[in-house]
Amino acid sequence: MQKRIEYIKNISSDWMHSEFFPPATDSEITDFERKMKIVIPESYQAFLKISNGAKLFGGDCFLYGINQNHQFQINYDFSEGEVPKELLIVGFYHSSHICYDARYHSFYFYEYEDYDSIKEECIEFSDFCEVLDYLVDIATS
Repeated sequence: MQKRIEYIKNISSDWMHSEFFPPATDSEITDFERKMKIVIPESYQAFLKISNGAKLFGGDCFLYGINQNHQFQINYDFSEGEVPKELLIVGFYHSSHICYDARYHSFYFYEYEDYDSIKEECIEFSDFCEVLDYLVDIATS
């Protein structure tokens, strides 16, 4: 995880600038999970312990943290309730939510369709490192 974040930090174009926030502690993550009645997947917790949220690639992508303002906090739904309750929202890229589905132990990019009918069409990631790799590939290609 740390190597991926360092790689993103070293992308030097002005319009591709990324900002990472101070890390969250184990107790902050546990308190947030308890307060929000959610479970944050381990691979995203690993990210939060390095950076409690991030603004990537000039603002094309936001990764949500805990104890952030409402719009950049885990589970913020900018589509005003369009995201199914089964999905934990951990960020967005362009107009897609970056979500985790605990039923399948996978991350997905979700954009306003009937999730159960389109799940098979969604790009699936087994952990958050794969999501970061995908975002870097898109941003640098």
